Amino acid sequence: MEALLICLFVLVIGACIGSFLNVVALRALTNESIVLPPSKCPKCSAPIKWYDNIPVFSYFFTFKGKCRNCGESVSKQYPIVEALTAVIFLSVYIAFGSTLKTILLLILFCIAIVIVITDIKREYIVESHAWILITASILVSLYINGINNYTIPAIGLIAGVAVMEIIAKLSYYLIKKKEETPQENENTAKNEEIKEEEQKSDVNTNDEDFDINEYIKKNKRAFGEGDTYLAAASGALLGWQYMLLAMFLSIILQAVCVLPQFIIGLCRQKHYRLVFSLSAFIVIAALYWIISNVAELNFYAAIAFVVVLMYFAIDSINRLKQTVNQQGFSAIPFGPALLIATFIIFFWGNNIMGFLFEHIFI
Repeated sequence: MEALLICLFVLVIGACIGSFLNVVALRALTNESIVLPPSKCPKCSAPIKWYDNIPVFSYFFTFKGKCRNCGESVSKQYPIVEALTAVIFLSVYIAFGSTLKTILLLILFCIAIVIVITDIKREYIVESHAWILITASILVSLYINGINNYTIPAIGLIAGVAVMEIIAKLSYYLIKKKEETPQENENTAKNEEIKEEEQKSDVNTNDEDFDINEYIKKNKRAFGEGDTYLAAASGALLGWQYMLLAMFLSIILQAVCVLPQFIIGLCRQKHYRLVFSLSAFIVIAALYWIISNVAELNFYAAIAFVVVLMYFAIDSINRLKQTVNQQGFSAIPFGPALLIATFIIFFWGNNIMGFLFEHIFI
């Protein structure tokens, strides 16, 4: 009975902190204090009564998802984050008990949740949040591996920054938009000078008029520095080997979530050849993996698969480059996938690594 009450207490505390994390994330996007003013409707700014501010419960049973003052619907983000945080708190407590490791992991999870919210809502990662995440990652790594093994988070952090920066630059030059003509450059030179002081070189800007294509063109990278901060935290927490595995897994997670919608969009725009090349690459890669696990492929068959895969990969990149030249880049947050992959690898990295080497890499 006592254990059940403790778990219930942890669940309630988690839900309350989840409510606070919503405030931290949303007010970071509006540059408001997280203390004052008190909780208010995001639409009409009417103060929220205490009985409408009970995590999860109030959303469904008191104000029923609508502001009492203006009647506008309140985002489902609030109960989702509150419930998710409560479940995470209970899970970590059950796994590790009342220990310092539990406290450090909960801090890590809380700041990760805030970053996921801001990144999903506005492709924006607050720099101070990122530094807290990196610091917490280093502390967890030192606690687990021992303070004498400080090289693990240090090398992992450096590797995370280096790998993500290389990917950002390389991806830009693979699919960058064609350069403007000298005449176009001359016409836009004055505008660029005016915008130069207004636009910070940091990717993370909460300006609603932020233009991803202007940022990419100016900084010559496919995505912003915010993801580099997260890769640094991932490396500090996992070490460089498992950080690479987390990046590999995050790409898979991102593809699973984004690729269907991306392909539907391409079909609507009638980019059928690009859709065919991408689909062919995925199908042939899956076919190769299935056949290689069922039967032993000879050298020539393996080479044939590699050649075909390279053909469709190059064709996809070239056609994607043409699409970017026509329509520009789209901002798709990568941070949530990287953070989720990092935590998956943190808890189940050894099992996943064994599976990969047994069924894919070998």
